[in-house]
Amino acid sequence: MNGFSTEEDSRDGPPAAPVYGQSCCLIDDSDRCMRPAGNASFSKRIQKSISQKKLKLDIDKSVRHLYICDFHKNFIQSVRNKRKRKTSDDGADSPEHEMDVPEVDLFQLQVNTLRRYKRHYKLQTRPGLNKAQLAETVSRHFRNIPVNEKETLAYFIYMVKSNKSRLDQKADSSKLE
Repeated sequence: MNGFSTEEDSRDGPPAAPVYGQSCCLIDDSDRCMRPAGNASFSKRIQKSISQKKLKLDIDKSVRHLYICDFHKNFIQSVRNKRKRKTSDDGADSPEHEMDVPEVDLFQLQVNTLRRYKRHYKLQTRPGLNKAQLAETVSRHFRNIPVNEKETLAYFIYMVKSNKSRLDQKADSSKLE
């Protein structure tokens, strides 16, 4: 559910499919949008997020449909998906804090995998944690691991092009001994 639905309408019942030649139903900063309407409709949920973000978008009351163009659909989605960044207590504005870090859902991993991660990195936890607590501890640690992205990508590309893996390196080094 992304708020853009052809099944949900903020007026009466579900809207009909967009008619060829219809233009976007929005007024953008007092100018009527003339882009062709897509299949995304203007719902109450979208209206709420627009008012919360104080965007200068409004619906044109003279049109008989609620379809918006792809430009406004993508614009509203991008504004809605921007999350407020967490700042540290000391107020440090380092580049690491400014980047949007993709979330990794470690709750999908098995408990044994989480325990192996905990053991490998020697994470200190109280005994008897359940899966949710263990996943939270592991994800907190995972988010704080510093990564040199350029070096990691260069190494990854090298390994892919040379058809090798880390396991090959360990096998080669054990043969040398």
